[in-house]
Amino acid sequence: MRSLVFEGSTWSTYEELRTKDKRLHKTLRSISKEMLRGDPAIGTGKPEALRHDLSGFWSRRLSQKDRVIYKYDENYIYIFAIGGHYDQF
Repeated sequence: MRSLVFEGSTWSTYEELRTKDKRLHKTLRSISKEMLRGDPAIGTGKPEALRHDLSGFWSRRLSQKDRVIYKYDENYIYIFAIGGHYDQF
């Protein structure tokens, strides 16, 4: 089973969602659990392999405008961004 690694300030963003946007936080928790238990390239949130400058990264929808940007290998899922769209990454 993989482990989550929060890169940069993503942990503080995750914690901030707990009080500011409980629905988004719940969705992120659910998607994170799903990625840890199975294949991070399939499932809820329309997983999408990113291209061009972000090649190697994946995106999943948390809401209409919010995404989680991540990479994964055999042992870890690295969370690089939570929130806005790709241009904020």
